[in-house]
Amino acid sequence: MEETESRVEVYVTTDTSMAPHKAGEDKLYVMYDAAKPEAGKLYFTEAEWDAFVLGVKDGEFDLDEDGNLPPVPAEQLARQAAAGQLRAHQRRD
Repeated sequence: MEETESRVEVYVTTDTSMAPHKAGEDKLYVMYDAAKPEAGKLYFTEAEWDAFVLGVKDGEFDLDEDGNLPPVPAEQLARQAAAGQLRAHQRRD
């Protein structure tokens, strides 16, 4: 296997001990590079995983001809900013 190759794998677990910041979740989706398992893992809640899958289906992560992600549309930036403000407000309450 070449140094630059990756093999992304995902599994579902109910063990949240490796992601204490997500301890209250029923299950987590765990994504990692099986070719480089020492590189770490990403832990997604079910809602986060669903949003990620929708983004993939919508082309949100598609690269342009130069290998770059396309710019984020203004309406998406506005939604993200509004969601961030809502989360910040909820944390203060």
